[in-house]
Amino acid sequence: MLLAFDLDKTLVTDDYTMPDHTAEAIIAARRAGHHVTVLTGRPLASAREFLHRLAIDRPHAVNHGSTILAADGSLLVRRHLLPAEVAAIIDAYLDDVELEFSCVVGDRVYVRDPEHERWTHVHAQGRSVQPYSRGLSLDADKLVFHANGRHPEIEAALVASHPHLVRYAWADDWFEIVPTGGDKGSALEHIAAILEVAREDVVAFGDGLNDVSMLQWAGRAVAVGDVHPDALAAADEHVRSPEEGGVAAWLEENAL
Repeated sequence: MLLAFDLDKTLVTDDYTMPDHTAEAIIAARRAGHHVTVLTGRPLASAREFLHRLAIDRPHAVNHGSTILAADGSLLVRRHLLPAEVAAIIDAYLDDVELEFSCVVGDRVYVRDPEHERWTHVHAQGRSVQPYSRGLSLDADKLVFHANGRHPEIEAALVASHPHLVRYAWADDWFEIVPTGGDKGSALEHIAAILEVAREDVVAFGDGLNDVSMLQWAGRAVAVGDVHPDALAAADEHVRSPEEGGVAAWLEENAL
């Protein structure tokens, strides 16, 4: 089997830790002969500690599915980018100081104010945080807005000009835009093809809106924890949260 995992709220708890039991079960599954991969909305810098802990040695995806990295984490297998003219939609919001944003380009982040405390954790990851200025031409992995209740307005403007881009609106008022083909389902299909694993032998685990496409594509789909309704609808079964050891229990019963 190819076992494909989301990170946050699937393997990683609400306090951003991975329980030992979960990590041990995944490593045991790999040792038992299963392929193991991760597909996460996180950029590489913030995913790296979990990739290392799980000793991921197969192609894997960051920034949702826009970037697929080779098994050793160094070479890009595939990368979809938002062209600069799309990333430039930020220009329309530069004078709106109540609306925060970030333009993610690899491990670099372009923001309104790099010294603002909201970016402390990004600095701590060793990532470059730089000021975004009007007219800056950047091909981006993704755009992120903290929309202050205004994501329908931003989404409507985006749909009018670029209807085929992938969009995720989160309950905590964050809104993300990723390239066409940059979803986790497309990435998982690509990874399975590289590994020559048939679709029916792929099991995907996830909880969020950005996991829906990979849950739909996989031969078997497992929703985890406090799952988004669309992800639950796409799943074949539902297990408990990472705090409660849901994924570990599933692996022990079905893969070990």
